[in-house]
Amino acid sequence: MTAHLGATTIDIRLLGPFQVLVGGSPVVLTSSRQRALLATLALAAGRLVSIDALARGVWGETPPAHIRGSLQTYVMRLRRLCGEDTVVTEPDGYRLVVDPSRVDALRFLRALDQAAATTEPAQRRALLTAALATWGGAPLEGVGSPALAAEWGPLLTERHLFAVEQRIDLDTGLVPDARLVAELTDLVAQHPLRESLWERLVRALARSGRRAEALARYAGLRALLADELGVEPGEDLRRLHAELLAADAGPAGHTVPRQLPFDVAGFTGRGPEIAELDRLPPGGASGIVVIEGTAGVGKTSLAVHWSHRVRDRFPGGQLFLDLRGHSAATPVTPEAALAGFLRALGVPPESVPSTVEERSALLRSRLDGSRTLMLLDNARDADQVRPLLPGSGNLVVVTSRNQLRGLVARDGARRIALRSFDDGDAAALLAGSVGPRRLAAEPGAVAELLQLCGRLPLALALAGERASRFPGVSLAGIVEELRDQRLRLDTLRDPQDAGTDLRAAFSWSYKALRPAAARFFRLLGLHPGHGFSLSSAAALAGADLREARELADQLAAAHLLNQPGTDRYQFHDLLRVYAGELVETETTAEDRAAALRRLLDWYLVTVAEANKLVRPDLLTEDITLGPPPLPAVRFTQHEQTIAWYATERQALTALVGIAAGRGWTAHAWKLAWLLRGFFAERHDRDDWITTARAAVAVTREAGDNTGLQYSANNLGSAYLRTLQPDKALEALEEARAATESGGGTALAVAILSNLAGAYYVRAEYAEAERYALQAVHLARDHGQRTFVPHALLNVSASRIGLHDYDHAAEAAEAAHEAFAELGDRYHAALALGNVAEALAGAGRHDEAEKAGLDALAELKELNADYGTIDVQITLGRLKQRTGRDREASGHWAEALTVSQRLGDPRVTEIQALLATVPTEGPSPGDAPYP
Repeated sequence: MTAHLGATTIDIRLLGPFQVLVGGSPVVLTSSRQRALLATLALAAGRLVSIDALARGVWGETPPAHIRGSLQTYVMRLRRLCGEDTVVTEPDGYRLVVDPSRVDALRFLRALDQAAATTEPAQRRALLTAALATWGGAPLEGVGSPALAAEWGPLLTERHLFAVEQRIDLDTGLVPDARLVAELTDLVAQHPLRESLWERLVRALARSGRRAEALARYAGLRALLADELGVEPGEDLRRLHAELLAADAGPAGHTVPRQLPFDVAGFTGRGPEIAELDRLPPGGASGIVVIEGTAGVGKTSLAVHWSHRVRDRFPGGQLFLDLRGHSAATPVTPEAALAGFLRALGVPPESVPSTVEERSALLRSRLDGSRTLMLLDNARDADQVRPLLPGSGNLVVVTSRNQLRGLVARDGARRIALRSFDDGDAAALLAGSVGPRRLAAEPGAVAELLQLCGRLPLALALAGERASRFPGVSLAGIVEELRDQRLRLDTLRDPQDAGTDLRAAFSWSYKALRPAAARFFRLLGLHPGHGFSLSSAAALAGADLREARELADQLAAAHLLNQPGTDRYQFHDLLRVYAGELVETETTAEDRAAALRRLLDWYLVTVAEANKLVRPDLLTEDITLGPPPLPAVRFTQHEQTIAWYATERQALTALVGIAAGRGWTAHAWKLAWLLRGFFAERHDRDDWITTARAAVAVTREAGDNTGLQYSANNLGSAYLRTLQPDKALEALEEARAATESGGGTALAVAILSNLAGAYYVRAEYAEAERYALQAVHLARDHGQRTFVPHALLNVSASRIGLHDYDHAAEAAEAAHEAFAELGDRYHAALALGNVAEALAGAGRHDEAEKAGLDALAELKELNADYGTIDVQITLGRLKQRTGRDREASGHWAEALTVSQRLGDPRVTEIQALLATVPTEGPSPGDAPYP
């Protein structure tokens, strides 16, 4: 390991005998002053060391009369030995040019800091082992500086010993105790007064069955401390001695319980949670830990597995009790639990007090200071747990489906919330049942299986058991069984074991709910969103926000809902299935329909409110809405509406299908229509087409001409956005026919405009112009001011296609002015792009370039990436036409990037344009486009 200093390399070793390597070869510093000088500089590694600090390091309390001159002499000699660039002179001192990693003492300290910051035990153990390998012996040996030895020696030695102790603790259970005993024996010989090493030696001897030797070692330490210091061993060692004398039994009548259930075979995952548990104070300091989570998430498995890992830390024993808080059996009462614990601790039955208070007091007395681990599994609530809490010096681990908030707030419990596995741990658990080869053979089926099981450990274990029972059936076959939501919970169960029946496990939590919360849970099974807001849940349930918040809080506390945000909730996937079952079986069809109508009404009004900032032109006179079940969300900024849509998109699109499926025609077509602005802005073309098709189908079947006008026009617009003009024409003709049949005029202009757009995409420019002009005249005749510029935009595009560039520019400029008057910056910029294209066609290149660059700047300011594509294409063509190929290529490359990111169908067109650019390097006069 070397540090580069120009042509010189240096490595400095201060842990053990002092050594310097220059260029890989040892260099001997015969003068103790030189060694002290180099060591002082090295411990500052690259930082300035003042003259005073160097004087203390080299001469201690007796510096020479001329410190600077003496130091200059030593520095000069040091440079001759180690390289001229090694030591740099600064105004106030000197600096050694060396990387801290080349100074073993600094490298050692940094490695220990990295280990301390690591929470994962195996990684921390590896880092400690690597750091300790750097240790070469007593620090600063041979340096010849009492001042440095006094300052750095105790620090380095203490850090070394503490690291050794940590590593030994982490080695426990992984390394044979005999090896640890040998190492600790050597360490106590070197540091005979360090009680923490003695404690580990005595404990390791006892753990390996050498109890007599452990007692003898304690006796030897006690005599040593009495002779040397006149004191007794510390409290921890005295308690350990008492435990050894007691062996497996304490004082008369006090049995040491060992009640932990069998450890989980093949325990998987939960590394962060185990690390958090491992960080609990060592030695069984008083504390309560609540491991909470939904049914089947693995709370008991984690608690039992970790308790087995650390049971040696609790010589007072381990108490375990299933409190049956959520099960088919009756919950255990505090009276019964206390009686059982007291008998386990050796209290005769006739001596067990009669009241809860007296039993609780006796338990605290028995366990006070005993360092006992108590595992209370499946607690119902804090009231069931509190009477069982032992005295000080013990640790209580509680598992519960409830959050036990009172235990955290009032009793100071620490909370560890379990969630479903990530994909890696979920796959590892599955591999334990079916084997890694079978998983590797069907990666697609495995991914879907994890998703269908919601990565819930119990569901994965059941799915794995089923797959292992039928080795001839592919995992894809198991997935096929689970895809049917109606049968999923039937598949994930063992009919002979209620403890592994997911539906039964969920039912115990559900049956503990109050009636209002149970109804709320059921109705939420109708909500189509992966997550949902408090407001939408309130609308669904017909509740006000305050009542809904209280009910949602009850469900979250019982882990029947997750709460990722203050007013956001979501189901675990399998709990959603369970709620869906309940709402079908325990709620009437009328109540289900009423709940869905309330939800649709609320979403419709909220989407309409959002469109005031997104597409106010969509709020025509035909969009009449009833009062919502509670106030809609209010929006103040365009970005806020888009963020809301992105969060609610999955529910919104699903609700269009639900409304159409139930024949609720008005809900279906109005919601689909009001979503089109969001679909366009977010480029959600598939959702746009799917919802528009559903709206067309339901309005056509219902004979709703008004709804069909909107729905078919909406579908035509979606097809136009995806450059499918034939399908667009078919839909738009149906829309026009519905307009003529129904006599409506509100949408006639929009339909004519879209027909013009469809013919434009088909390159039938004369027909496109004809429809666009009809749209302009009709909009003006009926005073539809907002529709006029849209129609003019299509007129300009059609005339560009006809090479009637001057008239095209006039129409585009008129559209630009009209959009600007309406405050529609986006469409005004698009119109300016058409102006640029028309002027370029007319050969008015300078005017065209200015218009195009202004349009591009405006669209970029609006973050309207989609709108920039055509403008970039136009500017590229203009630049190529005027001999600026490099600039043209830049515009088209940017357009291609945006098109590919948005999945726009113009990718092929842009790639063809780029192919026309010569591949030779740019001429010296070329410059990047502005």
